[in-house]
Order: sequence, then C-alpha cells, then structure tokens
Amino acid sequence: MKKIYVIHENDEWIEPLRKSFIKIGAPYTEWHMDKKKFDLKEKCPDGIFYNRMSASSHSRGHRYAPEKTKEVLEWLEKNNKRIINNSRALELEISKLKQYQELKKFKIRFPKTFSAENKEELIEKSKNFDTPFITKHNRGGRGLGVKYFENTHDLKKYTYGNNFEESIDKITLLQEYIFSEKQIITRVEFVKGKFLYAVQVDTSDGFQLCPADPCNVEENFCPTNSDGNKFMIIKNYHNPEIQKYEKLLSENNIEIAGIEYIVDKEGLHFTYDINTNTNYNSIAEEKSNIKGMDSIASFLNSELKLN
Repeated sequence: MKKIYVIHENDEWIEPLRKSFIKIGAPYTEWHMDKKKFDLKEKCPDGIFYNRMSASSHSRGHRYAPEKTKEVLEWLEKNNKRIINNSRALELEISKLKQYQELKKFKIRFPKTFSAENKEELIEKSKNFDTPFITKHNRGGRGLGVKYFENTHDLKKYTYGNNFEESIDKITLLQEYIFSEKQIITRVEFVKGKFLYAVQVDTSDGFQLCPADPCNVEENFCPTNSDGNKFMIIKNYHNPEIQKYEKLLSENNIEIAGIEYIVDKEGLHFTYDINTNTNYNSIAEEKSNIKGMDSIASFLNSELKLN
C-alpha cells in the first residue's frame, strides 16, 4: 500500500499533522531519523516522502539527524521518488549562509551579515558594524545563539566568557540589528509553494520564536493582540515580496516553508530566515478558516494519489 512517509526527528511537532492525516483518512507512516534504521541498498517503499528535518535537531539530542536525512533523501532521489522538500531544501534548512545567498540572488533585502569560523575572526568581523548587531548560529533554528551586542567590546566579553554558545557547525553569523518599533516580526507561510497566510509574532520577550504549540507560552501577551497570544494571523495581508518568495522557493525545490522578516523604523522589509520545517500555532489559527497542518495533509494526500 502506498503511503505518505514523514521524515522528522521531533514527535511533538508531528502531533498536529497526525491529527490532520487522521481527519481525512490519509495513509501515512513516520521515519524518525534518530530511531529508524535504513539499508540504502534495499528497494525504496512505494509512496511519497515529506522531509521535515530541522536545523535545531541537535538541541534535542539528535546531533546527526540532518546528515542521516541527507543520505536517505539522496537514496530516494536516485530512485526517482516524489519528495516534498528534497535534499536542496535540507541544504538551506541547515545553513543560513546559503539562505542569504539565495535571498541575494532573488534581490530580496536581508540584514548585513558576516560569518566567522573562530573567536578571533568573530571579534574582527564585528568591527564592520558601527551600530548594534546580533550573533546567531549558521545552523540554528529556535533562536539558537541569537545575542544582542552594542559593540565589539561587549561581544569580546561574551565570546571569551563562560557563556559562549558555539554553533554546531562551528560557523557563527554576525548580523546588523534591525530595530522594529512595534517589536514584532512577520512569518509568511507557504504550502505547495504558494502563499498560505502571514502571522505576526511578538518579539518583546526575546528571539526564540518557534510557533509550534509546545513552544507557545500563553501567559506572554502581545501588545498588539487583545487575545493575549504571541502569534496572530494577519487579515487582508499584502506584501509585494510574495512573488519573489514564491520564485525563490520554486527554484530551490521548497514546497512547504515559513519565511520570516522584520520591518525597520523606515518601513523597509528585511528577510532573515527561511524555515523548511514549518510549524503552526493553533491559538492563532482559531479565528481563521485556513489551518496550516490541514493544508499540508490535503496537499500530501493529493500528491499521493497522483504518484
């Protein structure tokens, strides 16, 4: 029997998708990449394959899940299997530097960014900024490694102190800090490579912005949202960058994603993250007819029937 195979490493993030599959009777199975063993000489199973591998897997003890996923995706690709978010999507998921290369290619504005592979280089590259900046992990997710600094002196104290957090791939990014008066960012969701909806996220409590329900802290109130949720779907949303986003996704074989941007005090958009392992917030979706995981489940079920 043909099935939808979901490649992942986080059971909590998959639970809403399970419910959506059950709702429509879609046949599926899961490949948890820290538990499943593969013989890549064997024949691939019949079905379609949805890659939900996350750059932050190491923060949950699954250090080599992306590397294992890469091997599995290459095996599937050699056998001409239908893959949603294939090995190229995985490349961008685990490297923000590669994301920024693509943003530049499609003329999408992003914050000034430098990379460093050691502490000395990190300090030296920080001298390129005459305004506040942040650090972040090249292979991150969930705000890993994101710290705010006023200047090189402050960065040096952190870098050579006891609390320095090294990126799992040894690459730390330095990025100009974009000041948003409203203390919000916007995450634009795409399914089947097309715009689904945009959600506003309150950043007043920090940079760890995972929208999944297990990450949501309901007692944290968004000042622009009377419902008291950090995540709020934007009604009548318009963004002239949508077509650029969709073209970027299409040319990189990314069919399901969330793209995040921030608007500065001059009204300019700065895109800073492409997340191919997108999650949705059920509280934000309560007042919307569009449900993220339902949309994904329906899309995958349709693809299964076509393949």
